[in-house]
Amino acid sequence: MTEPLVDLPGLLRGLQEHKVEYVVFGALAMIFYGYVRNSEDLDIVVAPDQENLDRVAEWLGSIDAVLKLNPQRPFGPRDRWGLHKGSNATVLSKLGQIDIVQKLPGLPDWAEVLAQAEVYEVDGPNIRVMNRALLIELKRRRSFPQDLADIDAIERLAEL
Repeated sequence: MTEPLVDLPGLLRGLQEHKVEYVVFGALAMIFYGYVRNSEDLDIVVAPDQENLDRVAEWLGSIDAVLKLNPQRPFGPRDRWGLHKGSNATVLSKLGQIDIVQKLPGLPDWAEVLAQAEVYEVDGPNIRVMNRALLIELKRRRSFPQDLADIDAIERLAEL
């Protein structure tokens, strides 16, 4: 059996424990739409208010997150400041890679992302998942080969 690249249950549990407001997108969101593929990371859009961003930073500290581009450097005060200024962050942790997003081409503001999100209950806590149409739109804008394959799979499953 192959080891998972990301401990998704552990990451989601940590987000819940730290009361982080987030919406899942990327490969994990696709699972909720019926398409399962291995994921190398957890992709989340986070609420941009200061209190939530502080909770994000505290959560990242609790899982020993380091910067993907500089794995020798732990996620720290400078990176917390970057989150408060609207930056995205990609980190590595003992539970896997995490992409924290606040800005993407075509990404609506947080209130709209949240209002459109679908809510699923998984072993207790609710998980907010980016709605299918927005997920497809963001993947279409990026147009990487994996994104195009994902769009095809999601659309074919929707026809069933």
